[in-house]
Amino acid sequence: MVSLSRIFRRGEASGTEADSVPTNAAAPANVSDAAADASSGAVSASAAGPAEASDVLMLAREFLGNFPGGMFRYLAEGPDTLDCVSAGMLSLFGCADAAAFSELTGDTFTGLVHPDDRERVLREIREQVAERNDDHVRYRILRADGEVRWVEDWGHLAADAEGRRWFYVTLMDITDQVRDEGDLRRANERLEILTALSNDVLFDIECATGAAHVYGDFEGRFGRAPEQSDFVVHRRCQKPCNLDITSYDLSPLMEQIGENSLVDFETSTPGSDGEPVWYRYQSVVLYDEEGGPVRHVGRLLDTSEAAQRESQFRRKAERDGLTGLYNRAAALDRIETLLASEDRPCTLIAVDVDDFKGVNDTYGHLAGDAVLKELAAFLSQVMRKEDVVARMGGDEFLIFAPGLAAGPATDRVLEHLARGPFATQRATDEAAKAAGSMAAHATPTISIGAACCLTPPMPFEELYAVADSTLYQAKEAGKAQYCLTVIG
Repeated sequence: MVSLSRIFRRGEASGTEADSVPTNAAAPANVSDAAADASSGAVSASAAGPAEASDVLMLAREFLGNFPGGMFRYLAEGPDTLDCVSAGMLSLFGCADAAAFSELTGDTFTGLVHPDDRERVLREIREQVAERNDDHVRYRILRADGEVRWVEDWGHLAADAEGRRWFYVTLMDITDQVRDEGDLRRANERLEILTALSNDVLFDIECATGAAHVYGDFEGRFGRAPEQSDFVVHRRCQKPCNLDITSYDLSPLMEQIGENSLVDFETSTPGSDGEPVWYRYQSVVLYDEEGGPVRHVGRLLDTSEAAQRESQFRRKAERDGLTGLYNRAAALDRIETLLASEDRPCTLIAVDVDDFKGVNDTYGHLAGDAVLKELAAFLSQVMRKEDVVARMGGDEFLIFAPGLAAGPATDRVLEHLARGPFATQRATDEAAKAAGSMAAHATPTISIGAACCLTPPMPFEELYAVADSTLYQAKEAGKAQYCLTVIG
């Protein structure tokens, strides 16, 4: 068996290509010669014998033909002309033959490297070989078909028997690895950006080593340095746990983002059932040194549950507990806001249950509550969705109807309201009463005072005073009716 170490010895099978591609036709070089100067000894072909030399060449050809990536060498001093390249280099660069490779690269190491990476790569190689005879760099290459690929370059600097120094280089395609690393790096950057946006504190613990990575302004949020007990809560295993905590300050990232780049607001979008799904939209744009946009990173944070809770709390705070209508405070706030910006005619309607005290005294307070709830449902049904319908307290209700002007339509609305929800039941009860039976239900009448402002805006207190005075007129006129006052 031929030792692999003998493949790269000078003098074996001299003059045979052994799957290498000479880049200079005037001075052909074979793979044996290309690698021979990297070693110190020399074994002659005659010493090995013709049969063994042939085996060496066959093994060299097989070895280089199956080796992933490519191999080449070039002079360390003077022009960086390629002396010899392996067939794998042609494949890596997408070239059909040596002529195409020469045309693409100019037969120089510099020609292999993508133009945008050349200055950096040459500098890194100089810096590394100044300390040792090996270098390791990454760069891009431009294939014959125009595709850009990433390669990893391992080089070794060695002198040949004549004292010439050569770089012997192995090149590997790492495009997929670089892409994966880029994806991971961008994922980590996204994590940092979103953590900074949210003011949250995130942590990542490596269970095997106890290394704990804490992202976010923990000390700013909690007023102290993080401790193990902050993160090891509700333990799910019995292994000893001693954390080595490292905190990562994200404030420089926020400074890089800048205030003008941040967009942060809450909005909603219709869900599959048509109901709004609330979320918080946060995003930033990262710019390069020249001010050009590089990345747009953001998140859509589901806030539906929080929005629903807030809506429930707000509804509870704004609604009357008995009737479900707006309470006095919420109604005044909404009406004052609408009045301040309204430029259409609008009407404020005061509604009062006639002789409500008698209802409570005769039928009891539960019956009185039932009357108020039924009246509230009636008012909500008659009025529009955009109207403000409220219980101001006791048996007094208030309606604000923007855009409702004095005229036949308003008169019909007021007539309908004045009849109230109990007209049909009241007729039934009166028939029963005539027959000597007592009415089983409380069926009170209602009085209404309406004030129509033709030229708003108008202070709420003034409009309410007119509506209240008009309600008093309806009471004085015999109750169970409406009166309307037009202002302006």
